[in-house]
This record gives sequence, structure tokens and C-alpha cells, in this order.
Amino acid sequence: MTNVPPELIAYHQSGKSLVCELDVSPFLCEFWPLDELERYNQEYEVSEYAAGYFGFATNGGGEMYAISPSGTVVYLPFIGMEPEAAREIAASWHSFEGMLRNAL
Repeated sequence: MTNVPPELIAYHQSGKSLVCELDVSPFLCEFWPLDELERYNQEYEVSEYAAGYFGFATNGGGEMYAISPSGTVVYLPFIGMEPEAAREIAASWHSFEGMLRNAL
């Protein structure tokens, strides 16, 4: 897991819920399994379409959560994925983690 950001590893290892609600759109976050993060990023060709971003979850409705090159947490559409399509959810991982609610 050489490319996985350390904050994602720490989140998974903490035992916190991997399915959560958010107070903001897109409202649902389903984390990808830790041991499949790199594979999912390769299969979705994140480095080709959104270089520097690292995907870690889905909203179950065609969008991917990712950490941007600047460290913000964004969501991107799976179809039409490009940096210009990124919508910021939180200014940092710490802020994003604080937004996770109602673990399912």
C-alpha cells in the first residue's frame, strides 16, 4: 500500500464505520476496503483522468470521494472525472472526518 495516504490507513485501522452519512451533499460515504484502495484507483484510472487525486470511497450514486493534491477532500464523478469537475467537501482530512455522521 505504497500510495495510500496515511490518514486513510489510520482511519481504517481505527475501527470506525466504513459507511457513514454526511451533513452535506452527496450525503453518503461508503469507504472502499483498505486492501483494495490502490486497485480501485488503478481500475478507475484516477491517475490518468485526475492526476494527483486519490480515491477512497463512493457515494453509491456515481461519484467518488478523493483526496486532492492540495489535501482537500472532494468528490468527482466517475464519468467525466477530471480535476475541473472536483467539488470540495472539506478543507482537510481532519475536517472531513468530523463531518461523518450516523455510522450505518
